[in-house]
Amino acid sequence: MNQPLPTNIEAEESILGGILLDPNAMSRIENILNPHAFSLQAHQQIYQAAVELHQQQQPTDLMTIRTWLSDHKLLDKIGGEDKLIQLINSTVSAVNIDRYAQLVMDKYNRRLLIKTGYELVELGHDTTTDLEDIFQSSEQKIYELTKTQTDRFEPVSINQCLQEVFQELEKGQNPGYPTEILDLDTLIGGLLRQDLIVIAARASMGKTWLACYLAQQILIKQQLPVVFFSAEMSRTLLTKRFLAMESGIDCQRLIQNRIYRQEYNALSESLSQLRNYPLIIDDTPSGMQTPSRMRSALRRIASERGQLGLVILDYIQKLGDRAAGNRAQAIGAFSGAFKDMAKEFDVPFICLAQINRGVEGQNDKRPFMSDIKDSGDIEQDMDIGLLLYRDEYYNSDSPDKGMMEINVAKNRNGGTGTVKVLFEPSIGKFCQTHD
Repeated sequence: MNQPLPTNIEAEESILGGILLDPNAMSRIENILNPHAFSLQAHQQIYQAAVELHQQQQPTDLMTIRTWLSDHKLLDKIGGEDKLIQLINSTVSAVNIDRYAQLVMDKYNRRLLIKTGYELVELGHDTTTDLEDIFQSSEQKIYELTKTQTDRFEPVSINQCLQEVFQELEKGQNPGYPTEILDLDTLIGGLLRQDLIVIAARASMGKTWLACYLAQQILIKQQLPVVFFSAEMSRTLLTKRFLAMESGIDCQRLIQNRIYRQEYNALSESLSQLRNYPLIIDDTPSGMQTPSRMRSALRRIASERGQLGLVILDYIQKLGDRAAGNRAQAIGAFSGAFKDMAKEFDVPFICLAQINRGVEGQNDKRPFMSDIKDSGDIEQDMDIGLLLYRDEYYNSDSPDKGMMEINVAKNRNGGTGTVKVLFEPSIGKFCQTHD
């Protein structure tokens, strides 16, 4: 039996009347209520006028809203000035406008739930689509309903963008999460949310260690969840890396389960500390791991734990069918999906990548961006490209023993250059060379 969709027209009218009566009303509801929550298009347009005016720091009284609607050829569509006067006459005050906004959002979310329910029924009847794809699509629709940042991807006016930018500028804070490698932070501004950051190097250069180090900074300093997709090593081996970083015990001995008696106190303290980290490890085998599976895992984790701090994949060339003919195209599809995930979940996404073996035959074995294996569209999709090099790996008498070069080879929003850091590969310790 068809039932009317949930609405509360009286609450909608009370909100609009309150906005017209009280100059401070918009500031109380602008972060609660969006224009799409109103069930009537006329109400949506009146509220949108109030939003635009408020963002321009203009009043939202009868005269200014009527003028705005008239200038945008919308006054007749909402019922003319008589409609605005009717809203004012039927409203006593804006004292309960916060509560009314919550009521309207409640009805809006229920309408979205009903709409999603119908869509899920249609998906269930669609026998032309693989069941796994239907499950993925269904899960995404449910996740969208439960996100706290509603309509984050809706088109917005430049006025709203300017307001957000001005608020950031007023705070005067670096928008990126600091890496605590000061020269690197100077170049890239820290780990920026929605950035795809590619760390590329030959095997044994330390790219996984650097990823673990950056994860540790987010876990400790920001206290936000980090999701580590490890397509290469098992969760046990990866956990031992974090344990080595925390305890200072040689990772190779931890892997071999060789602990000295005098190290047990440090090991016990590190175990207790690591238990408190919001670190989630997914070591799904590379042949089974896909972007849709990763996105599904991130949705569940975000739903349970809230805002994510960082996502890491180790490493991109492990994914997909490695015997496929056009590997570059496949890898490009993966990198594009990772950039989308960075935006969808509002996190920095670190993707590790291998460098082609060809650099081994060069006199100078420092890699270039073009040396990334099966590069495809990786360079196009990435915001930051970090190329790692350790001279002592190739030259036993190198004057740069104990040093790693981090070459910021691509920086979409800043400068490039090379940063030198002290690196201890037995415990994954990084620090400035001039510390």
